[in-house]
Amino acid sequence: MKKMTEIHYLLPIDCIYLSDEIDKIKNLMNIDFDDDFLLSKYDSYGRGRGDIVVFKNEVENPEFMLFDLYNSFTDQHNMVLFGVCCFEPRDIEKLMLELYNKSEPTSKFIFGEENYLCGVADYVNYPKLIKYGDQVYSQRVELYVNNRLVMEPK
Repeated sequence: MKKMTEIHYLLPIDCIYLSDEIDKIKNLMNIDFDDDFLLSKYDSYGRGRGDIVVFKNEVENPEFMLFDLYNSFTDQHNMVLFGVCCFEPRDIEKLMLELYNKSEPTSKFIFGEENYLCGVADYVNYPKLIKYGDQVYSQRVELYVNNRLVMEPK
């Protein structure tokens, strides 16, 4: 059985919104979502809120794009986690590296056969309580297939 490769890093939401690389990755993975969707969704949360958004081309397909849109109270750069989990990473890694190199600030570029993103995208790990002072946010994961919200994968 082929191993999945995960590629991920943090970058400002504006770098994602303004990037051609995201569209190219979507095309390579046959994933469809509106380009304005992520920014609108991120802006709708406000500080101390934000969910995990996962995009697939089919519910049963293990490959996906993931965005953690949690907007921390202390985040001054509007950073989001952007990740891809796929079987054939060569072209996707190149595009993600191009986006990484032209974005700032960023976190470490992570590439490998790990299970971090799979855990982040897994419904069994949610809701996840995020506490800051006396405030608590119940983060959830949303799965979109072909521009449609899917409540629970089978």
